Amino acid sequence: MPSLFHGKSILEAVVRRTARSMTIWPTARGWMQCLAVYFVFGALALLLGFAFGSLRFELCGDAPGRLFRFTVIAFLVPCLSEELLFRAILLPDPTQPASLGYRVARAIAALTLFVLWHPLNGMFLKTAARQVFMDPGFLILAALLGSCCTVVYMRTSSIWPSTLIHWVSLICWKIFLGGRIF
Repeated sequence: MPSLFHGKSILEAVVRRTARSMTIWPTARGWMQCLAVYFVFGALALLLGFAFGSLRFELCGDAPGRLFRFTVIAFLVPCLSEELLFRAILLPDPTQPASLGYRVARAIAALTLFVLWHPLNGMFLKTAARQVFMDPGFLILAALLGSCCTVVYMRTSSIWPSTLIHWVSLICWKIFLGGRIF
């Protein structure tokens, strides 16, 4: 049963990598690098989002209690859960040696799945978000966000910077840039 053993070792490696990503805290220099990547992402996302009409300056009119609940829940779902899946589980271990080609191929595969997840989510789970999750401009912004989160995860080996980037971006979109709370 070599294939069963091999599958078990892959699962064990994924579990170890995912658990380690949750226990690593970036250095101050690592956080600064994440911030720089986030600023580049933010500038590109705002430029493209306004150009495509996917973003607009609009304050959320929801009650403060609803906004607070949303921000707390959003940290876990979708932010932490998606970062664990699309970064910690699907990407190669940043601390282990691997060729650049292998890393790039895995990053492209994970990013593709991250982007495709949104329309599938809209079609089958969050049907109220279907129109937004299938919008090409939104999907381009999702690809940019996923790229940003991939870079910071691969630089730090920690899931926390990508989770915070995902969360802050989602909160800003919902509260200031015309995103709806579904």
